[in-house]
Amino acid sequence: MSKSVKAAALRFLKIRPRSIGELKEKLGKKGFSSTEIETTVHDLIASGLLDDRAFTKSWINYRLARPFGFRRIIQELKDKGIDQELIEQAEAESKDRYSPQKVALDLAQRRWQRLPDIGPEKKKKMVLDFLLRRGFDASIALNAIKRLK
Repeated sequence: MSKSVKAAALRFLKIRPRSIGELKEKLGKKGFSSTEIETTVHDLIASGLLDDRAFTKSWINYRLARPFGFRRIIQELKDKGIDQELIEQAEAESKDRYSPQKVALDLAQRRWQRLPDIGPEKKKKMVLDFLLRRGFDASIALNAIKRLK
């Protein structure tokens, strides 16, 4: 393995954890050959520095703490090249300790209070749009809107 490929890979991983797909893409954009990239990635996986399962769990925990909805988190993971089966496993494990209904309602109430005094219908639309952008399912977002006071 070329030292410059490994050095570049380690620099990327130093900034933040990466998925295998992300790292391959970053190294490809740097102009390294596919053979060099594959060898480097294989070595990093073998040494435990690159692990999609750990990355997926970490990413979900980080994004749920922000808080975001599962729709958005899943799309982000797909964009990062994570396998669908791995996403589904991590999502199932995370749903035990996360209530999207409660989180959406809390977010909706905070957003509602921060908005200026405008008509209630326009305010509800703004809060609904906010929840949808955060990745909450429409049914969960609508339910949260209905419960606003």
